[in-house]
Amino acid sequence: MRLYCTRLPAAILLLFAGCFHIAHLAAAFSSPTSCSLSHSCRHSGREFSRDVKIIICAQNGNVDDADEDDERDGLDDLIGKKLGINIGAELPALSPEEIEDIRIQAQATLDKAVDGRLADIEKLREEMEEDLSKSRKRMETASQLNVQFEKQNLMEKIDRLSDEFLNSNADFREGTKKAAAADQLAASSGRGVDWGSWGSVGGMDVVMGPSESVLLGSVAAARRLAALEGDDDLPIVAHDNRVLVVVDEKKSKGSDRVMERLKLLMQDAFDSEIIVDTYGPTGNIPIGGNNAQTALVFASSLNDRSSLENLLGRVLKRTAPVAGSAPGMPPSHVVIVSGLGTERTNKMPYSMQNLLGGKLDKLREIEQAIISISRSRIVGKQNPLDYTIVKFGDIASSDDKDASIDIRPGDVLDGEIGPNAAANVLLQALAYQPYARNSTLCSTGSLPEGETVEWNDKFVCLSGPELLRVDVGPGISSDDAILDPKYEQISQYVQEWAATFEGDRKGTGLTTPVLVRKSRKPASKFDGVVARSGMRILFQTTNTGDRYKSASEEKLEEKERSGGGTVKKSSKPLTTKSSKEGGVEVLVEKTTDGSIRVRARRCNLDHKTIVKEMSEGVIVKSLSRAIDAWVKAKGALS
Repeated sequence: MRLYCTRLPAAILLLFAGCFHIAHLAAAFSSPTSCSLSHSCRHSGREFSRDVKIIICAQNGNVDDADEDDERDGLDDLIGKKLGINIGAELPALSPEEIEDIRIQAQATLDKAVDGRLADIEKLREEMEEDLSKSRKRMETASQLNVQFEKQNLMEKIDRLSDEFLNSNADFREGTKKAAAADQLAASSGRGVDWGSWGSVGGMDVVMGPSESVLLGSVAAARRLAALEGDDDLPIVAHDNRVLVVVDEKKSKGSDRVMERLKLLMQDAFDSEIIVDTYGPTGNIPIGGNNAQTALVFASSLNDRSSLENLLGRVLKRTAPVAGSAPGMPPSHVVIVSGLGTERTNKMPYSMQNLLGGKLDKLREIEQAIISISRSRIVGKQNPLDYTIVKFGDIASSDDKDASIDIRPGDVLDGEIGPNAAANVLLQALAYQPYARNSTLCSTGSLPEGETVEWNDKFVCLSGPELLRVDVGPGISSDDAILDPKYEQISQYVQEWAATFEGDRKGTGLTTPVLVRKSRKPASKFDGVVARSGMRILFQTTNTGDRYKSASEEKLEEKERSGGGTVKKSSKPLTTKSSKEGGVEVLVEKTTDGSIRVRARRCNLDHKTIVKEMSEGVIVKSLSRAIDAWVKAKGALS
C-alpha cells in the first residue's frame, strides 16, 4: 500500500490517516478494489487541489484463490501484517517558512484572545470606578447634610446661651452704652504716667502711702512742691484705689500664694483700702477695668497673643459719665507676669520646656503684644499706657531663711523665686519704681518676711538698661563726695579711656563711628548716688539698617541732584528729626554708703533704635579690662 500526498495541513493529514486505516481494514475483509480519492481544501488563505489514489492489490494475484480464502475464514492472510499506517514516514517535512507561518497565525490567535479578555477587564474596571464615584458622591451629600444639621443645632444652642447671658447682664450693660463717645468727653495727656494713680495732692497724681519716698509723683514730692508754692499743708484727696488682676490659678501655678501675699503688702503700704478685683481670663471683665489704676495680668493664664489683645481691647476703653460724674479712666499701667526663658528657647533647659506645645513661644508673643499696644497708642485720641514685664521662674512653696533676691534687666536669670519675694517685686513695679515702667525685668531668689531690701538699688539696673557694673571698693573720704581722691582718679581714668574710641577707630575693634561726650546725668538720692560723673560714647549714622539704599535708589537721587529729575520741589523746607542711633554711657558713681562703682548702660535710644549689640560688646569688654587693670594697679601701689 502506498500513499501519495504533499503539502497537506496536519489536521487534514490526520483525517486521511484515519481514512487509510479504515480502508486497510476493509481491504482485509473484502475483494481487492481500487478507488480514487479526490478532494479540495483551503489552508491559511491558500486554495489547493489534490488527487489521492489508493490502490490495494492482493499479494497472491489470483482472484479465485482469494475467493477460496474468503470461503475459509479470510483471516489467515492477516497473520504477520501491520494493520496501522505510519503516516509520519509517508509525509514529507514542513519547510521553515511553513513553520513560521503556522507560529505567526497561532500567535495572532492567542493575541486576539488576550486582547478580548483585557477589553473585558477594562470595561469591568470602568464600571467599578463609576460605581465608586457614585458612592462617594452619596457619602459627601450625606456628610454635608449632617454638618448642616449639627451646625443648626449649635447655632440654636449659641443663640439660647446668648439670650440667657444678655438677659442676666442687662442692667450691667446699661452703664456702658455710651462708651464710644467717652474719648471725646475726656482730655488726654498724651504720655504715660509715672505711677499708678492712687490718689491726688493738689491735683497731682501720687502714690498714697506713709513712706516718705523722694520719688517723682510720691506724697513727699507733692508736699515739697506745695511748700514751694506757699501752701504747706494740702489735704490728701483719696480716690478709689483699685487693682485689676486677671489670673487663672489652675494654669498659673503658685499664683495663689503670690496674690495672697501681695494683697497683705498693699494693705500695709497704703493708708486707704486697696480694692483688688480678680477675674479669670474668660470672666465677665468690666469695660474700662472698673476704673482701676493698674492691671496685673498673669501671661500663663492666657491662651495666646490674641487673648491679651481682646482682653486689653475691653479693659482700656473709657466709659461715659453717669449722672454728671467724671468719665471713667481705664488703667494707665499694665504689669505682665511672664516666665523665664522666653528669649532663650534655643538653650537648655528652656528648649525642652518649649518642645511640647511651644509654651515659651506663646508667652513671648504675649510679651511682644503688650509692648506693641503700649507704643501704638495715639496721642490725643487714646489714653496713654505704660507696661512692665516681670519674669519669674517657678514659684517656690516658701521663701528661704536668707534674703538672696536678684533683679536683672531682660531675661538672663535662672532659678525659682519665693512667694514673698515675688509679691514684693510686683509691689515695687506697681507703685514705687520708675525704672520698672516700660521695661522688662527678671527676678529670682527668696525674701523672708520682715527682711528689708534696698529696692532702689535693685531696680536702678533697669535704667538704660545696665550692661555692666563693677565695684571698685570704698572711697577714701566718706564725708566729702566731691573731694574724694579715689573717686576723682577713677573718673579721670574713665575719661581718658573713653577718648581712645573717638577719631581713628583702628585698634578699638569698633566698626561703627562714634562721638565721645561727657555725661549729663546728675547724682540722684533715689539711685543712692551722692556723686556721679561719666562719658557717653554715641554711635553715629551709617548706611546700614533702614538707611541702606539700593543701586536704583542711588541712581534716582543722583539724577535729582543733577537736575534731570522731575521731582516737584516744595517751597517749604522739609524738617526731619534726627534718629537716635544708640550708645553706651559709662558712669562713675559714689553711693550713699561711701563705695565707688562703675556702671555701663545704654543711652541715646528709643523704641525705633536698632541695638548694636556687637559694638556694645566691644565697648563693655574693653571697659571691664580697663577697670580691672586700674584696680590691680591701685592694689599694687597701696
